[in-house]
Amino acid sequence: MLWNIIKKQGLIFFRNPQELLLLIALPMVLITILGTALSGFMEAGSSPITVKIALIENESEPEQVDRFLHEIEKELPPNVLVGIEENINQSMPITALKEVFTDESMKDFVELDYVNPSDRDKVLKDNTYTSIIEVPKNFTYELLKYIVLGESEQPSLKINLNEGSHVGAGIVNNILTQFQDQLSLGVFLDKNGIDPSVIAVSNETVVGKMTTIDEKGSISSQAYYSIGMVVMNVLYIAGSIGSHAFREKRSNVFDRIIISDVSGWVYFIGVLLSGTIFAFMQTIIVFTFSWLVFGIVWPDLIAFFATTLAFSFSVGGLAVLLSAISYRINSVSITSFFSSVVVTLLSVLGGSFFPIGDFLPFFQAIGNITPNGASMSAYISILRGDSLLDIGDHLIFLLLFAFSLVIVAALCFPKRRISK
Repeated sequence: MLWNIIKKQGLIFFRNPQELLLLIALPMVLITILGTALSGFMEAGSSPITVKIALIENESEPEQVDRFLHEIEKELPPNVLVGIEENINQSMPITALKEVFTDESMKDFVELDYVNPSDRDKVLKDNTYTSIIEVPKNFTYELLKYIVLGESEQPSLKINLNEGSHVGAGIVNNILTQFQDQLSLGVFLDKNGIDPSVIAVSNETVVGKMTTIDEKGSISSQAYYSIGMVVMNVLYIAGSIGSHAFREKRSNVFDRIIISDVSGWVYFIGVLLSGTIFAFMQTIIVFTFSWLVFGIVWPDLIAFFATTLAFSFSVGGLAVLLSAISYRINSVSITSFFSSVVVTLLSVLGGSFFPIGDFLPFFQAIGNITPNGASMSAYISILRGDSLLDIGDHLIFLLLFAFSLVIVAALCFPKRRISK
């Protein structure tokens, strides 16, 4: 009898091609659109933030260095002068700052423009610049006098930050703060005669093996949205089965099952298994599409199938709970509310549309206590190389969630006397 109930549910799906198309084709279309359109933002290789910096030098730094050396020739002993001349290249702050902004690690998101002082007013009105750094006249000259001779006051740069680009301006500010800290540290070491190598840590001085902790591989936007759309759209299976079950109550199918001396619990278990089996089938079909079209390969098939089975079981639990509540309140409104509101809310919290948990840890914690969110975290972990043991907490949650729903549904499921 169980097989007949499951077969009946399958025939209902196949006789409704519009619903079947939405459950199978819709996630495929969404994966293709979102995975392609948002690939530039999701891929780890490209940065969505571009920092554009204008550097205005009011006087050539090499000329200031030459003027400083010329002035101290008669004031310092020859041996001291030779030492200063040998290390002067390391004391050119603007040259060092340029090297920081043009470093290989920053070329993907930092654009440095050298601006003529005559174009200063024009650049200040240009909102495309994240920051404008202006180097006053005699900056390097006065800084050398401050560092080497202890004379003059410490000079400062003029920084103009674009208030409309908070993130970019914050990045520039952090870079300049770290640069200033390094420069101050160098001055301190030089004045106190401390060899910089004393505080530097070399890999050769570290005893033992250096390893990277918790280094995970990145996943493509197509892989991310394949998972996101699957765990979202599979939830609609629960709503569909709940609606089908209530229509069967309205058409007295449930009553005829009772009259035929078949226990209502057989029907209950049949709904649970139908939700689990069809959720599993939908998941496999859509992930097969992702494999064929986008080449998304699962490194651990055992972990993949275990996650899919646990998630499908939780969807089966949702299906039987929605069916039981619909029978109890004699209305299909609960399944409609679930499909139109609850699924969307769960999808947002679970990260189907955007990895919100990466920016707001609180939502990550909430998302992981939803069936789709826990499944998504497990799937992503598998793609990043985690094993079955590593995702055990997500699988345990899914199984406990499913068992809890089944127990609640059993308590709500109508008995023979209230089947009408």
